[in-house]
Amino acid sequence: MYDQFYRVFRAWRIFGREGVFRGSNIFIVSLSNIKILRMKRTLFPLVAFSIMVFAFACTSGIKKEMTAIETLEKELTDQAARPDPEKLAGLLDAYTAFVDNHAADTMAPLYLYKAINLSMGINNGALAMQLTDRMLNEYPKYSRIPETVFLKAYIYENQLSNLGLALKTYQDFLSRFPEHDLADDAQAAIDNLGKSPEELIREFEARAAQQAGN
Repeated sequence: MYDQFYRVFRAWRIFGREGVFRGSNIFIVSLSNIKILRMKRTLFPLVAFSIMVFAFACTSGIKKEMTAIETLEKELTDQAARPDPEKLAGLLDAYTAFVDNHAADTMAPLYLYKAINLSMGINNGALAMQLTDRMLNEYPKYSRIPETVFLKAYIYENQLSNLGLALKTYQDFLSRFPEHDLADDAQAAIDNLGKSPEELIREFEARAAQQAGN
């Protein structure tokens, strides 16, 4: 009896009066609460450990993907004169896979930007445009958004032959980023939009002759 009273007293100290004195089931209620407390004390460390293991696995996986990307980048840099098409395709896939799998990672927008440039480099304008739109929609505050808008206009002009959308996008660039280093290039692109190489050469020669006469 004394032992039961002592247990109830301890439960009262832990859980308060309402947690102990509930009808005639005082001892059962207190023991139940004690069991729950013990379960929590056992489960919390296990949950915390599981979270730590999961976080480590994710970090380890990200590092492996980044290392694989860096290796491919170095190999292609060493082959700059004649890059291997299969490695170019592999690098492009690695960039986009990283963004798909780790969209919230700080490296994701950089890899997406590199994927845009690589798509343009292999003359895949349709994919480059898709990736450009993805950048503008998913990472609107990324530091290279101005360059991305400019590239979008360039893709419209030179790879998709859509001069109307190219003009609109160049104008959008100038409206949003008038002080950017590429502003002069955007204005020049607007001035020369739709002109053939022959026309551009004639205009250049005419300006050169005029300057020489002055």
